[in-house]
Amino acid sequence: MEMETFDLERQQSLWEHRVDINLSESGVEPLTLAGLAALGFDLDGLHSVPLEYIQSNGTPELRSQLAGHYAGATIENLLVTTGSAEANYVAVQVLVGPADEVVAIVPNYLQVGLAARGLGAMVRDIPLLPGADESTWSLDWDAFEDAVGERTKLIYLSHPNNPTGHVFTPPELDRIAAAAERVGAWVLSDEVYRGAVHDLAPGEETPGMWGRGERVVAVSSLSKAYGLPGARLGWMAGPPEFVERCWARRDFTTIAPAALSDPIARFATEPLNQERLFERARRMMRTNRATFRDWTGRQDGAIAYREPRAGAYGFVPLLENGRPADCAAFAERLRLNRSVLLVAGRWAGMPGYLRFGLGVEPEAFAEGLGRVELELRNGG
Repeated sequence: MEMETFDLERQQSLWEHRVDINLSESGVEPLTLAGLAALGFDLDGLHSVPLEYIQSNGTPELRSQLAGHYAGATIENLLVTTGSAEANYVAVQVLVGPADEVVAIVPNYLQVGLAARGLGAMVRDIPLLPGADESTWSLDWDAFEDAVGERTKLIYLSHPNNPTGHVFTPPELDRIAAAAERVGAWVLSDEVYRGAVHDLAPGEETPGMWGRGERVVAVSSLSKAYGLPGARLGWMAGPPEFVERCWARRDFTTIAPAALSDPIARFATEPLNQERLFERARRMMRTNRATFRDWTGRQDGAIAYREPRAGAYGFVPLLENGRPADCAAFAERLRLNRSVLLVAGRWAGMPGYLRFGLGVEPEAFAEGLGRVELELRNGG
């Protein structure tokens, strides 16, 4: 198996802790343990947690609590993983082989497509297209339906989409599930931003892919809307036999979740605490979205604003003389000249765009935008 370089992760791993302002961040400003304690987490209780290998597919207590977030699920439907990245990776390992095809809706995080190509599969990327107004995207449905065929083993989507913020409607999710059912394919839905739809009312839930077919796998984690990426805890919900096979593959990766992450996850995914964490994320994203909207309007056409409906990003075209600019080159100049890190759209499968993280503290976000503006005007 020959894996391509995961450019997005490489760029962030190399530079995110070496710049003044990290606008490449993919979640909300991480909470501290003291911040969790302020929400009621028993910090002193961690002192008595044995630093041992815990139940390798996740403790029954945590899996039972997570199952409550998926209608009709039991603990047999849940596998706890080291972040959603591991859940995605073991799912691809179980499902995809050299003769298979994967249909991936782009732009996205690209991990699944890269892993599938590393296993010898063909990946067919189907684009989301920008709509006529600044807040809409739509799937190229004709291209999607044409791509799903008898060799399709897996359909992959991120919902809400990373990085456009597009939220698939229930009829759209049903159409994706029906296309998979038609050919006997699986659907892998990465749903780490379901709690981060910006204008959800408190207690309102974004519909997901779970329950829309027999071969549906939904993945999530504490890393994005929860604001707890350092816990390194994710999960998948899927059919019990499939989950069992993924658990066996996990024996070759990280073996078990971290012992200290389990009590944090049980606290964070308790429904009342979950909603408090999600509302914290949405509040920060709405604040920065308004700042970003105003800022783009002052950039003399260099950046064409697009309104995200969900997720921790503003994903916008960078223009030079009215034409798409070299965003990777601009991101590199910005890092070198202004000590600010952005993500170039080609690292997410859509050249010509820049990804701005909306999840950082508002003061740092505004300072970062000021430095981007200096580079736009004076960088050359």
